[in-house]
Amino acid sequence: MVKIVTLLPLADNEGKPFPERHIEDILNGLVTQFHGCSTDGQVDGRSLDKGQRHRDVSLRVTIVCERERLEEIRQRVIDIGRELRQSSMFFEVRDYDGVQFLSTD
Repeated sequence: MVKIVTLLPLADNEGKPFPERHIEDILNGLVTQFHGCSTDGQVDGRSLDKGQRHRDVSLRVTIVCERERLEEIRQRVIDIGRELRQSSMFFEVRDYDGVQFLSTD
């Protein structure tokens, strides 16, 4: 088993909050696909992307699944990033190979 941590942004790049229902739909989709997830509160993050500074408030989401499903969850996080129009998504695999930033391009 591996433990995956990702950060789910709560607002778009202009700072407009995503509808709460949209975030709930994403979380429910993760539960359906991977049989569960947990949230560990909000985190305040900052990044530099192509010379532009960003500040995001995100929800920390943790999923535990079989190692064989690592690529499936990796792709799902990329798809969520595309859905939310993010240039990258934080993706940490614990007890396997560490932190990654996944391009959504």
